[in-house]
Amino acid sequence: MSDSPPREPRSSVILYARIDHRERAVEARVRNLSITGACIDNPGELTKGDQVAVTMGSLQELPAEVMWTSATLAGLHFTKGAIDLAEARKPRDRGATAAKASAGWINNIHHAYRRRDG
Repeated sequence: MSDSPPREPRSSVILYARIDHRERAVEARVRNLSITGACIDNPGELTKGDQVAVTMGSLQELPAEVMWTSATLAGLHFTKGAIDLAEARKPRDRGATAAKASAGWINNIHHAYRRRDG
């Protein structure tokens, strides 16, 4: 019998999150989620004790600590307290974090005078 406090209930989910770690951002699948932590696919570079920022759903840059790792998974603990699970499950606008085109023809692809209708 363990003296540790009981774990928060976890829900299996199919979510993707952006993990910011050591000046690099990667997409990782969230396997399960609770109000205090998550189990994610380990992108191969996380180790116990690492500090990361997690963006999922409408929640931006949640500070988290890596509590454990395996070859394929990592367990995260949200360090600022409980999160709103409904907000975490909302669709995330991946385009907001992607680089925007700033030069070349792709920048004007939807320009009114460039379109060729019919």
